[in-house]
Amino acid sequence: MGRVLRFMLISVPVFFALLAGAVLSYVVTRMAMKWQVLDHPNTRSLHSVSTPKAGGIGLMAGMSLPLAVIGFGPGFGLHNTQVLWLILLAMLTGLLGLYDDIRDLPAKLKFLILAFFSLALSALVYPVSYFYLDQGQIALPFFLAILGTALWVFVLSNASNFMDGADGLIASSAIIAGTGLTVLAFDQGQMLVAVLALALIFSLLGFLPLNIVRARIFLGDTGALFIGFWLAGLALMYIENGPPGALYAVVLIFMPWLSDILLTMAWRARHGHDLLSAHNDHLYQLFLRRGLSHGRMAFFMAMQSAVCVMLAWVFRASATSELLALAAIAVFAVIIHWWARAIMASPASGDNEAAPEH
Repeated sequence: MGRVLRFMLISVPVFFALLAGAVLSYVVTRMAMKWQVLDHPNTRSLHSVSTPKAGGIGLMAGMSLPLAVIGFGPGFGLHNTQVLWLILLAMLTGLLGLYDDIRDLPAKLKFLILAFFSLALSALVYPVSYFYLDQGQIALPFFLAILGTALWVFVLSNASNFMDGADGLIASSAIIAGTGLTVLAFDQGQMLVAVLALALIFSLLGFLPLNIVRARIFLGDTGALFIGFWLAGLALMYIENGPPGALYAVVLIFMPWLSDILLTMAWRARHGHDLLSAHNDHLYQLFLRRGLSHGRMAFFMAMQSAVCVMLAWVFRASATSELLALAAIAVFAVIIHWWARAIMASPASGDNEAAPEH
């Protein structure tokens, strides 16, 4: 009850800042639509007309207002060094994506820079050092904790980017996943994590009307990389002060993204394809090419996210139960991917063009 009252006392300025952030996100995204940063259709594309991208600029702008209020307002205060590092590195990741949207960075160079940012966040924020079960814990050596945590940030950032291939897909599922992280953090009294997640959610709500169903603008690498990096960092903050099952809970929340990219990589490796080359072999792309609409695909992904959030919440009291729920979803994902690829088997596309935004 005490943390609820405390949140209510400081929530009025934060709430208005969140609303203003959503409006600013919409306005700046509309402005970005007039820039000549375009995604042109190619043989991999799931869209047929040139469409503005780099809409992530609006997303990042929309978060600036709530972050300012959280930073200087009562009750929170961004004096937390780890949070400041998260903000700085997430913004740099977004700018990396913006440069790639404008200039088309070589994939290997972009991955190298993103890996450096991920390693920096791992070392400067909260590396995951323990795996918990109800009856004990497993401690990781320091270097494994740093590398493993960096891998989490790197993979989730790329997962967000690779899954940004259908109108509204990443924006809507990120809202669901972010809401799950908000609720879990609030349940543990981690108000700062909850509000930082809300900053992203409200900014996404301002962006989504321009991106859902026949998108007028895409997130681009600018927004997709920023979203993944920000959520990965917030997950680390939650794990640091969360319950024993927090690690499994956050992985479970993002399983719809993680399962698609990891199982797609496994499929491509099995068939001898270059893992660093652009492609359109993700499962959601196969469904879209088979006639599923962008709106239905986004809804389907959002529902997957909602189910995973619900499971993470239901089993939050037990690390072992949370791990078993995660394992069950992982097995289910493998079965679905195997079945879907079996019925939609088709030769993989060539690897010489940029992957589509949509």
